[in-house]
Parts: sequence; structure tokens; C-alpha cells
Amino acid sequence: MDKKSIYLYYYSMIIYLFGSVPFILYAVLIKPIGAMYNEKPFQMISPVFGNFGVYEEGLLAITLVLVILSIILFAVSLMHNRSKNGKISTRTVIAPVILYIFTFAVIGVALI
Repeated sequence: MDKKSIYLYYYSMIIYLFGSVPFILYAVLIKPIGAMYNEKPFQMISPVFGNFGVYEEGLLAITLVLVILSIILFAVSLMHNRSKNGKISTRTVIAPVILYIFTFAVIGVALI
């Protein structure tokens, strides 16, 4: 990989790292806790978060925007590398793909 491809790859992983924080909050903590209550999330008011449903949707939106931006940067880094005839290992390509599949699978399960 040339220098620009590596930087784009690293930037995509850094953005994914920042996107994983609201992802963990949404899919692992907040959404399951909200599902335990009998009320609808938009009727619940928290002194910390305000309207619980709006907080959940905000976390989901932030997660989706950051993960999709990370996917775009990852694809651009691969295309740039391919245009420069650079070499890249299969493990370097498959690791983020597995992360993205896992992320969207867990978000899909949390939305159900």
C-alpha cells in the first residue's frame, strides 16, 4: 500500500472506533434497558437524557453516519490502492469487512 492508501485505511478505522462508542451504547446498553420497561421510549423522560426515545434515535443516527463514513473511506482506500497497483493482504481487507457485518447485524437485531 502506498502512503495515501494507508492513511485512508487508518482514518476509516479511527472513524469506526469513534462510531463504535455510540454503537455500544445503543445496541448493548440503552436499547435493551429501554425494552425492559412497559412504556414506549418516547413517553419516558429521564433527568439525564431527556426524552429517552429521542436519545435512542440520536445514538442510532450517530452510529450509522460514522460507520457509513468509515465504509466509504475504507472503499476509497482500497480503490486508491488498486489504482496504484499496490499489494494488500487478505487479512487487512477482511478484518474491517467482518467488523462492518457484525455492526450492521447487531444494529438490525437491536432494531427488532
